[in-house]
Amino acid sequence: MSIDDKTKSALIRKGNELFNERKIEEAYRCYLTASYFGGIEKIADYYNFESKNFIKAMQLYKFILKEDSNLGGNIRAKQKLDTLSQSVAKVLQKWLNDDETFNNSKTTKLSLDSKNTYLPNNYRRNSLEDILNAKEKLDKDKLSKDQLNNDKINKNYNDNKIIKKPAFEQIYKNKNK
Repeated sequence: MSIDDKTKSALIRKGNELFNERKIEEAYRCYLTASYFGGIEKIADYYNFESKNFIKAMQLYKFILKEDSNLGGNIRAKQKLDTLSQSVAKVLQKWLNDDETFNNSKTTKLSLDSKNTYLPNNYRRNSLEDILNAKEKLDKDKLSKDQLNNDKINKNYNDNKIIKKPAFEQIYKNKNK
């Protein structure tokens, strides 16, 4: 669906008015309808810096990366997403270091194990996107293994069943001989 330039500019102006009045959700709907990713980035910045809703900000930055064809917008959103995910990771690391159960363990460094082998070699600098991609690959592998096991079970079940043809088929074939 495409909208004409007049309607698009009216939606952007209305979105700007709503944003200035701090009606963020209404402004977001206007920007989204107009496909104005600069406005969506402005809303993501609002969530990031003013309301401190980091999850919502990360979702919007990720949305911009996925949908915006403007290279400049993608670069800005990627930089902001990476910075935000690094900040969240630092906070989590601090919480873990402050946690008594984590401090009582023998090592404070996270190590690679068989469950996160999909992370790139520079795993200390992974972005949230790398971690989510690795999780997605693990989920796909688990699904494919489960599917393979189900296929084997079904094949064994079908091999063990003796399928007899109906009697009328057998009689018909005998008459034709």
